[in-house]
Amino acid sequence: MFLKKLHDLFYLKPYFSIFLTVVIGVMCFIPSENIPDVSTDDKTAHFVAFAVLGFSWFMFLKNYGKVAIGLTFFAVFIEFVQYLLPVSFHRAFDLLDIMADVLGIGIGFAIAFVFNIIVK
Repeated sequence: MFLKKLHDLFYLKPYFSIFLTVVIGVMCFIPSENIPDVSTDDKTAHFVAFAVLGFSWFMFLKNYGKVAIGLTFFAVFIEFVQYLLPVSFHRAFDLLDIMADVLGIGIGFAIAFVFNIIVK
């Protein structure tokens, strides 16, 4: 029952996915000292954030190719914007961040795929 309700939350409306996208975007563009310390390294944070983001968008749109391309574009966009931010933000372009994001998207895809099999 709980899994079905969770499934419907992601599957029927885009609100949660949009909310996550905005929150992750904001967290990536604010100065790094304003981000709460979660006692994890940067790459793990990128991986987990994009796994959750990937899962939520895959569940809603059901078009894995378009979602993967869109989220990869979003990951690259974030890094280019960080490159353009002032030095005082302590943000920089990092290819390893993009790689962690893409791996997270892949894991989000796998979790969504398995989740859909379990719920149906």
